[in-house]
Amino acid sequence: MLKNSKTRIILSGLLLILISLGNYYFWYEEISTLLFIGVIIFFSYQDESLFSSSIIFCVVANMLWAWGDMHNHKFINDFSALFISSTRIIISVLASIGTHTYYLEKKQKEIIFSQKKALEKSNTELNKFIGMAAHDIRNPVASIKMIADFLMEDATLTDEARAWASVIQVSATNSLLILNNTLNISQIQSGTVVLNFFKEDYIQFIKNNLAINNHLATTKNQEILFQSDIDAVVVEIDKSRMLQVMNNLLNNAIKYSPDNSKIVVGVLYDEKNKGNIYTYVRDEGLGIDEAFHDSIYNAFSTTPNQPTNNETKTGLGLAIVKKIVELHHGTIGFHSKSGNGSEFFFSIPISQNSST
Repeated sequence: MLKNSKTRIILSGLLLILISLGNYYFWYEEISTLLFIGVIIFFSYQDESLFSSSIIFCVVANMLWAWGDMHNHKFINDFSALFISSTRIIISVLASIGTHTYYLEKKQKEIIFSQKKALEKSNTELNKFIGMAAHDIRNPVASIKMIADFLMEDATLTDEARAWASVIQVSATNSLLILNNTLNISQIQSGTVVLNFFKEDYIQFIKNNLAINNHLATTKNQEILFQSDIDAVVVEIDKSRMLQVMNNLLNNAIKYSPDNSKIVVGVLYDEKNKGNIYTYVRDEGLGIDEAFHDSIYNAFSTTPNQPTNNETKTGLGLAIVKKIVELHHGTIGFHSKSGNGSEFFFSIPISQNSST
Protein backbone atom coordinates (compact mmCIF):
# COMPACT_ATOMS: atom_id res chain seq x y z
CA MET A 1 0.00 0.00 0.00
CA LEU A 2 0.97 3.65 -0.28
CA LYS A 3 2.62 4.49 3.06
CA ASN A 4 4.26 7.71 1.92
CA SER A 5 1.96 10.65 2.63
CA LYS A 6 3.45 12.78 -0.16
CA THR A 7 2.63 10.07 -2.71
CA ARG A 8 -0.94 9.83 -1.42
CA ILE A 9 -1.39 13.59 -1.74
CA ILE A 10 -0.03 13.72 -5.30
CA LEU A 11 -2.06 10.74 -6.58
CA SER A 12 -5.27 11.86 -4.88
CA GLY A 13 -4.86 15.40 -6.19
CA LEU A 14 -4.15 14.21 -9.75
CA LEU A 15 -7.15 11.91 -9.74
CA LEU A 16 -9.37 14.67 -8.42
CA ILE A 17 -8.15 17.08 -11.09
CA LEU A 18 -8.56 14.54 -13.92
CA ILE A 19 -12.05 13.44 -12.91
CA SER A 20 -13.26 16.98 -12.16
CA LEU A 21 -11.80 18.67 -15.22
CA GLY A 22 -12.77 15.82 -17.48
CA ASN A 23 -16.46 16.54 -16.92
CA TYR A 24 -16.43 20.22 -17.88
CA TYR A 25 -16.33 22.10 -21.14
CA PHE A 26 -15.98 25.68 -19.92
CA TRP A 27 -12.75 27.34 -18.71
CA TYR A 28 -14.37 28.98 -15.68
CA GLU A 29 -15.53 25.58 -14.41
CA GLU A 30 -11.99 24.26 -14.64
CA ILE A 31 -10.64 27.23 -12.66
CA SER A 32 -13.31 26.75 -9.99
CA THR A 33 -12.27 23.09 -9.72
CA LEU A 34 -8.63 24.04 -9.12
CA LEU A 35 -9.72 26.58 -6.50
CA PHE A 36 -11.79 23.88 -4.86
CA ILE A 37 -8.75 21.60 -4.63
CA GLY A 38 -6.68 24.47 -3.24
CA VAL A 39 -9.21 25.03 -0.46
CA ILE A 40 -9.09 21.33 0.45
CA ILE A 41 -5.28 21.30 0.70
CA PHE A 42 -5.17 24.60 2.61
CA PHE A 43 -7.63 23.49 5.29
CA SER A 44 -6.16 19.98 5.52
CA TYR A 45 -2.63 21.28 6.15
CA GLN A 46 -3.69 22.65 9.53
CA ASP A 47 -4.62 21.50 13.02
CA GLU A 48 -7.44 19.09 13.87
CA SER A 49 -10.26 21.66 13.94
CA LEU A 50 -9.56 22.96 10.42
CA PHE A 51 -8.98 19.42 9.17
CA SER A 52 -12.50 18.49 10.31
CA SER A 53 -13.78 21.56 8.47
CA SER A 54 -11.98 20.36 5.36
CA ILE A 55 -13.76 16.98 5.45
CA ILE A 56 -17.15 18.67 5.91
CA PHE A 57 -16.30 21.07 3.08
CA CYS A 58 -15.41 18.16 0.79
CA VAL A 59 -18.76 16.46 1.33
CA VAL A 60 -21.03 19.54 1.31
CA ALA A 61 -19.26 21.26 -1.60
CA ASN A 62 -19.37 18.13 -3.74
CA MET A 63 -23.06 17.64 -3.03
CA LEU A 64 -23.79 21.24 -4.03
CA TRP A 65 -21.56 20.78 -7.04
CA ALA A 66 -23.57 17.72 -8.11
CA TRP A 67 -26.83 19.63 -7.61
CA GLY A 68 -25.48 22.41 -9.84
CA ASP A 69 -24.48 19.93 -12.49
CA MET A 70 -27.98 18.46 -12.56
CA HIS A 71 -29.49 21.87 -13.24
CA ASN A 72 -26.88 23.34 -15.58
CA HIS A 73 -25.93 20.34 -17.70
CA LYS A 74 -28.85 18.67 -19.40
CA PHE A 75 -26.58 15.94 -20.77
CA ILE A 76 -25.87 14.66 -17.23
CA ASN A 77 -28.41 12.12 -15.97
CA ASP A 78 -29.05 11.07 -12.37
CA PHE A 79 -26.65 8.14 -12.50
CA SER A 80 -23.83 10.23 -13.99
CA ALA A 81 -24.34 12.95 -11.39
CA LEU A 82 -24.34 10.42 -8.54
CA PHE A 83 -21.22 8.68 -9.87
CA ILE A 84 -19.31 11.93 -10.43
CA SER A 85 -20.34 13.33 -7.05
CA SER A 86 -19.44 10.15 -5.15
CA THR A 87 -16.10 9.90 -6.93
CA ARG A 88 -15.26 13.52 -6.16
CA ILE A 89 -16.19 13.08 -2.49
CA ILE A 90 -14.03 9.95 -2.06
CA ILE A 91 -11.00 11.36 -3.85
CA SER A 92 -11.21 14.81 -2.26
CA VAL A 93 -11.50 13.22 1.19
CA LEU A 94 -8.47 11.04 0.38
CA ALA A 95 -6.55 14.14 -0.71
CA SER A 96 -7.58 15.89 2.50
CA ILE A 97 -6.53 12.96 4.70
CA GLY A 98 -3.25 12.59 2.81
CA THR A 99 -2.44 16.27 3.19
CA HIS A 100 -3.28 16.26 6.88
CA THR A 101 -1.21 13.09 7.45
CA TYR A 102 1.74 14.80 5.83
CA TYR A 103 1.18 17.81 8.09
CA LEU A 104 1.13 15.60 11.20
CA GLU A 105 4.24 13.68 10.14
CA LYS A 106 6.14 16.89 9.47
CA LYS A 107 5.00 18.35 12.79
CA GLN A 108 6.04 15.19 14.62
CA LYS A 109 9.48 15.24 12.98
CA GLU A 110 9.94 18.88 14.01
CA ILE A 111 9.01 18.04 17.61
CA ILE A 112 11.34 15.02 17.68
CA PHE A 113 14.18 17.05 16.17
CA SER A 114 13.64 19.83 18.71
CA GLN A 115 13.54 17.36 21.61
CA LYS A 116 16.67 15.62 20.32
CA LYS A 117 18.56 18.92 20.17
CA ALA A 118 17.41 19.80 23.69
CA LEU A 119 18.48 16.39 25.01
CA GLU A 120 21.86 16.62 23.29
CA LYS A 121 22.41 20.06 24.81
CA SER A 122 21.38 18.83 28.27
CA ASN A 123 23.60 15.76 27.93
CA THR A 124 26.57 17.92 26.92
CA GLU A 125 26.02 20.26 29.84
CA LEU A 126 25.64 17.31 32.21
CA ASN A 127 28.87 15.72 30.98
CA LYS A 128 30.71 19.01 31.41
CA PHE A 129 29.35 19.38 34.93
CA ILE A 130 30.32 15.80 35.84
CA GLY A 131 33.75 16.37 34.34
CA MET A 132 34.32 19.54 36.36
CA ALA A 133 33.06 17.88 39.55
CA ALA A 134 35.28 14.83 39.03
CA HIS A 135 38.27 17.07 38.29
CA ASP A 136 37.73 19.17 41.43
CA ILE A 137 37.27 16.11 43.66
CA ARG A 138 40.21 14.23 42.13
CA ASN A 139 42.90 16.56 43.53
CA PRO A 140 41.99 16.19 47.24
CA VAL A 141 41.52 12.42 46.80
CA ALA A 142 44.96 12.20 45.17
CA SER A 143 46.39 14.08 48.15
CA ILE A 144 44.77 11.60 50.55
CA LYS A 145 46.25 8.70 48.57
CA MET A 146 49.70 10.31 48.59
CA ILE A 147 49.58 10.78 52.37
CA ALA A 148 48.44 7.16 52.82
CA ASP A 149 51.33 6.00 50.61
CA PHE A 150 53.78 7.94 52.80
CA LEU A 151 52.27 6.46 55.95
CA MET A 152 52.60 2.92 54.57
CA GLU A 153 56.32 3.55 54.05
CA ASP A 154 56.80 4.73 57.64
CA ALA A 155 58.60 1.97 59.53
CA THR A 156 57.65 3.44 62.91
CA LEU A 157 53.90 2.86 62.39
CA THR A 158 52.21 0.40 64.74
CA ASP A 159 50.40 -2.57 63.24
CA GLU A 160 47.01 -1.03 64.03
CA ALA A 161 47.95 2.32 62.48
CA ARG A 162 49.34 0.54 59.40
CA ALA A 163 46.10 -1.38 59.02
CA TRP A 164 44.09 1.84 59.09
CA ALA A 165 46.54 3.50 56.68
CA SER A 166 46.11 0.53 54.34
CA VAL A 167 42.31 0.98 54.40
CA ILE A 168 42.72 4.66 53.55
CA GLN A 169 45.20 3.84 50.77
CA VAL A 170 42.94 1.24 49.15
CA SER A 171 39.84 3.46 49.41
CA ALA A 172 41.67 6.47 47.99
CA THR A 173 43.12 4.37 45.14
CA ASN A 174 39.69 3.01 44.22
CA SER A 175 38.08 6.46 44.46
CA LEU A 176 40.81 7.93 42.26
CA LEU A 177 40.22 5.20 39.67
CA ILE A 178 36.48 5.93 39.60
CA LEU A 179 37.06 9.69 39.37
CA ASN A 180 39.59 9.33 36.54
CA ASN A 181 37.28 7.04 34.59
CA THR A 182 34.30 9.36 35.16
CA LEU A 183 36.35 12.34 34.01
CA ASN A 184 37.50 10.47 30.91
CA ILE A 185 34.05 9.27 29.87
CA SER A 186 32.48 12.69 30.48
CA GLN A 187 35.14 14.36 28.32
CA ILE A 188 34.70 11.83 25.54
CA GLN A 189 30.88 11.94 25.54
CA SER A 190 30.78 15.74 25.66
CA GLY A 191 33.11 15.90 22.65
CA THR A 192 35.77 17.95 24.45
CA VAL A 193 38.57 15.43 23.86
CA VAL A 194 41.10 16.48 21.22
CA LEU A 195 43.72 13.90 20.30
CA ASN A 196 47.32 14.92 19.69
CA PHE A 197 48.82 12.49 17.19
CA PHE A 198 52.55 11.84 17.14
CA LYS A 199 54.62 9.18 15.42
CA GLU A 200 55.66 6.47 17.88
CA ASP A 201 57.54 3.19 17.67
CA TYR A 202 54.47 1.10 18.38
CA ILE A 203 56.34 -2.09 19.34
CA GLN A 204 58.45 -0.25 21.89
CA PHE A 205 55.34 1.56 23.15
CA ILE A 206 53.61 -1.79 23.80
CA LYS A 207 56.70 -3.25 25.50
CA ASN A 208 56.97 -0.24 27.82
CA ASN A 209 53.31 -0.59 28.70
CA LEU A 210 53.73 -4.28 29.51
CA ALA A 211 56.61 -3.43 31.85
CA ILE A 212 54.40 -0.92 33.67
CA ASN A 213 51.60 -3.46 34.14
CA ASN A 214 53.85 -6.39 34.94
CA HIS A 215 54.03 -5.51 38.64
CA LEU A 216 50.25 -5.92 38.90
CA ALA A 217 50.48 -9.35 37.29
CA THR A 218 53.27 -10.52 39.57
CA THR A 219 51.09 -9.89 42.64
CA LYS A 220 48.89 -12.75 41.33
CA ASN A 221 51.80 -14.80 39.94
CA GLN A 222 50.53 -14.13 36.43
CA GLU A 223 52.82 -14.01 33.41
CA ILE A 224 52.43 -11.47 30.60
CA LEU A 225 53.79 -12.73 27.27
CA PHE A 226 54.43 -10.59 24.20
CA GLN A 227 54.11 -11.99 20.67
CA SER A 228 55.02 -10.08 17.53
CA ASP A 229 56.76 -10.81 14.23
CA ILE A 230 57.21 -7.06 13.76
CA ASP A 231 60.48 -5.66 15.12
CA ALA A 232 59.52 -2.02 14.72
CA VAL A 233 56.72 0.00 13.14
CA VAL A 234 56.00 3.71 13.41
CA VAL A 235 52.31 4.46 14.10
CA GLU A 236 50.54 7.79 14.56
CA ILE A 237 48.82 7.72 17.97
CA ASP A 238 47.89 9.90 20.88
CA LYS A 239 50.29 8.25 23.33
CA SER A 240 48.53 9.20 26.55
CA ARG A 241 45.12 8.05 25.27
CA MET A 242 46.47 4.83 23.81
CA LEU A 243 48.11 4.15 27.19
CA GLN A 244 44.59 4.27 28.63
CA VAL A 245 43.47 1.69 26.09
CA MET A 246 46.28 -0.74 26.87
CA ASN A 247 46.10 -0.16 30.63
CA ASN A 248 42.35 -0.84 30.70
CA LEU A 249 42.61 -4.01 28.60
CA LEU A 250 45.58 -5.35 30.58
CA ASN A 251 44.05 -4.40 33.94
CA ASN A 252 40.87 -6.27 32.99
CA ALA A 253 42.88 -9.31 31.91
CA ILE A 254 44.81 -9.29 35.20
CA LYS A 255 41.71 -8.51 37.25
CA TYR A 256 39.52 -11.31 35.90
CA SER A 257 42.19 -13.99 35.50
CA PRO A 258 43.13 -16.51 38.21
CA ASP A 259 46.51 -16.71 39.88
CA ASN A 260 49.31 -18.49 37.99
CA SER A 261 47.69 -17.87 34.59
CA LYS A 262 49.10 -16.39 31.39
CA ILE A 263 48.15 -13.22 29.54
CA VAL A 264 49.24 -12.87 25.92
CA VAL A 265 49.60 -9.53 24.15
CA GLY A 266 50.22 -9.60 20.41
CA VAL A 267 50.82 -7.12 17.59
CA LEU A 268 50.61 -7.81 13.86
CA TYR A 269 49.58 -6.18 10.64
CA ASP A 270 45.82 -6.30 10.06
CA GLU A 271 45.15 -8.93 7.39
CA LYS A 272 41.84 -7.29 6.43
CA ASN A 273 43.34 -3.82 6.15
CA LYS A 274 47.04 -3.66 5.31
CA GLY A 275 47.21 -0.02 6.37
CA ASN A 276 46.24 -0.91 9.96
CA ILE A 277 48.08 -2.36 12.93
CA TYR A 278 46.25 -5.05 14.94
CA THR A 279 46.67 -5.54 18.71
CA TYR A 280 45.14 -8.19 20.95
CA VAL A 281 45.07 -9.03 24.66
CA ARG A 282 44.19 -12.66 25.45
CA ASP A 283 43.63 -14.07 28.93
CA GLU A 284 42.68 -17.34 30.63
CA GLY A 285 40.11 -15.70 32.88
CA LEU A 286 36.43 -15.94 33.66
CA GLY A 287 35.20 -15.06 30.19
CA ILE A 288 32.03 -13.13 29.39
CA ASP A 289 28.61 -14.73 29.18
CA GLU A 290 26.96 -14.24 25.78
CA ALA A 291 24.02 -12.46 27.42
CA PHE A 292 26.30 -9.48 28.13
CA HIS A 293 28.07 -9.27 24.77
CA ASP A 294 25.80 -6.54 23.37
CA SER A 295 26.16 -4.25 26.39
CA ILE A 296 29.82 -4.78 27.24
CA TYR A 297 30.88 -1.36 25.87
CA ASN A 298 28.04 0.60 27.50
CA ALA A 299 29.11 3.10 30.13
CA PHE A 300 28.46 1.89 33.72
CA SER A 301 27.53 -1.56 32.39
CA THR A 302 29.06 -4.51 34.26
CA THR A 303 28.80 -8.29 34.21
CA PRO A 304 28.20 -10.58 37.20
CA ASN A 305 31.89 -11.57 37.01
CA GLN A 306 33.82 -10.62 40.13
CA PRO A 307 37.54 -9.79 40.03
CA THR A 308 39.56 -12.76 41.26
CA ASN A 309 41.34 -10.72 43.94
CA ASN A 310 38.48 -8.34 44.91
CA GLU A 311 39.76 -5.52 42.69
CA THR A 312 37.52 -2.55 41.92
CA LYS A 313 35.36 -2.39 38.79
CA THR A 314 33.51 0.70 37.55
CA GLY A 315 31.90 -0.38 34.28
CA LEU A 316 33.63 2.50 32.46
CA GLY A 317 36.90 0.97 31.25
CA LEU A 318 35.70 -0.69 28.06
CA ALA A 319 33.44 2.26 27.18
CA ILE A 320 36.52 4.50 27.36
CA VAL A 321 38.61 2.04 25.35
CA LYS A 322 36.04 1.84 22.56
CA LYS A 323 35.69 5.64 22.29
CA ILE A 324 39.46 6.19 22.18
CA VAL A 325 39.96 3.52 19.52
CA GLU A 326 37.18 5.07 17.43
CA LEU A 327 38.77 8.53 17.87
CA HIS A 328 41.88 6.91 16.34
CA HIS A 329 39.62 5.92 13.39
CA GLY A 330 39.93 2.29 14.43
CA THR A 331 37.68 -0.63 15.31
CA ILE A 332 37.47 -2.86 18.37
CA GLY A 333 36.05 -6.30 19.08
CA PHE A 334 36.34 -9.35 21.31
CA HIS A 335 35.93 -13.11 21.49
CA SER A 336 34.78 -14.59 24.76
CA LYS A 337 32.84 -17.44 26.30
CA SER A 338 31.91 -17.86 29.92
CA GLY A 339 34.64 -19.86 31.66
CA ASN A 340 36.97 -19.89 28.64
CA GLY A 341 38.79 -16.58 28.89
CA SER A 342 38.56 -13.52 26.64
CA GLU A 343 40.45 -11.92 23.79
CA PHE A 344 40.00 -8.19 23.15
CA PHE A 345 41.47 -6.75 19.98
CA PHE A 346 41.57 -3.46 18.14
CA SER A 347 42.83 -2.23 14.79
CA ILE A 348 44.01 1.34 14.15
CA PRO A 349 45.50 3.03 11.06
CA ILE A 350 49.29 3.22 10.91
CA SER A 351 48.93 6.69 9.43
CA GLN A 352 46.05 8.96 10.40
CA ASN A 353 46.22 10.63 6.98
CA SER A 354 45.18 7.36 5.34
CA SER A 355 42.08 7.17 7.59
CA THR A 356 40.56 10.46 6.43
